[in-house]
Amino acid sequence: MIIIDWAEFLQDGIPLEGKLSSMTVGVFDGVHRGHQALIERIVSHNTEYIPVIVTFRENHKTGNTESEDIQTFQEKIAMFEKLGIQITVVIDFTDSFRRMPGIEFLEILLKHGNIGFFAAGSDFRCGYKLDTNSADIQKFFTSHGVPAEVVPEVMEGSLPVSSSRIRAALAAGDSALAQSMLGAQVCTALSCADE
Repeated sequence: MIIIDWAEFLQDGIPLEGKLSSMTVGVFDGVHRGHQALIERIVSHNTEYIPVIVTFRENHKTGNTESEDIQTFQEKIAMFEKLGIQITVVIDFTDSFRRMPGIEFLEILLKHGNIGFFAAGSDFRCGYKLDTNSADIQKFFTSHGVPAEVVPEVMEGSLPVSSSRIRAALAAGDSALAQSMLGAQVCTALSCADE
């Protein structure tokens, strides 16, 4: 897998060798079953497209240090590759990036990403003060002639799978619930199965 930092992406785009990308964006703290469904969507959309993830080096949503995250950055990258991602663009969440409106962020992705398909999780938001939601993202890309899809949440019981639920389950000692939400592929990689 090729890993590109944000500055390099802004300067050179991504090496697609004339192909289109199939892209998604997210923090992906603990590549759980919901994330896996999103990744599967971009990997399977068109076999001629290059699957690309845009993600963040640190989990800016929680303020967690890497030691508090479900997976380390390296484990997350390894899981992307295992699931079929070919290129990962990594953003360092700087103060200037934090203040960027969501639509400006999407315009940058469109300009440099040669996007043929875009997928977003139904609860995904981006931009300054989270000003752009998944419906806005879908509308933006389709208005520019790029097919875009909002991927529904994956449920565990009556609630959606989420990284915060996994952290809460682990903190409460409910490893079975955490394992179920992470899925077999991640648990195998993390050795989180009960001994």
